[in-house]
Amino acid sequence: MTKSWNQKEIKIIHCFGDSLTAGFGVLPGQGWVELLDKRIQGISFYNHGACGTGVRDIFDLMEGFTTRPGKAEGFFFMGGTNDILCGLRLDVLERIVEIEVGNISEKVPLTLGIPIPATEKSIYTGWQQEDFFEANQKDLEKYGEFLRSLSAELFLPFIDFQKALPADDRYYSDGIHPNRTGYERMADCAEKLWKS
Repeated sequence: MTKSWNQKEIKIIHCFGDSLTAGFGVLPGQGWVELLDKRIQGISFYNHGACGTGVRDIFDLMEGFTTRPGKAEGFFFMGGTNDILCGLRLDVLERIVEIEVGNISEKVPLTLGIPIPATEKSIYTGWQQEDFFEANQKDLEKYGEFLRSLSAELFLPFIDFQKALPADDRYYSDGIHPNRTGYERMADCAEKLWKS
C-alpha cells in the first residue's frame, strides 16, 4: 500500500511529462502548468516537461528529484502519448508505468495525469500515420482506463485531462497539442484538484 501524505503541507509541485506538460504549441507562459502557477496562491509549480520524451525518459528525469525530496515537495507525472504513437505495445507501457509509479509513490507525494486524446488533424500535421490513428486512439483510451485503475489501487490523486479535453479541433493546435483554449481547460481541470 502506498504511503499516506498530507497534501495540505505541499508548497512546491514538480511537474514531469512530455510536450503536453511542457506546453508545446503555445507561447511561453500559456501552458497549463504556468497558468496554474499564476492562479494558485501558496503552491509553486515547476515545469520539467520535455518535448519528445517517452515514459522511461520522464522517470529518469524524475529520479534525481525524488531521491532526496524536500519536505514540502510534491510531484506530478504524465506521459505515454509518445510511447503509443511510436508503437510501444500497450501492455509493455503499462507495466513500466505500474512499476515506476509504485516505486515513486512510496517515496514522495505523487499525482498522476491522464493524457488527452488526439484528433484526425494529427495525421495531416505529421504526428501519426492514418493507418494507425484508430488503433492509437483506442490505446490512448485504454491507457487512460489503466491509469484510473492504478490511481485507485495506489490511492493516488489523478487529473483526468482525457475527460476535460475532448478530441475536438477547437481545443488543439495540431491534433496532438492543445491550443491556448485547450491548455486553459487543462489548467481548469488541474486547479480543481490542487486548489481544494
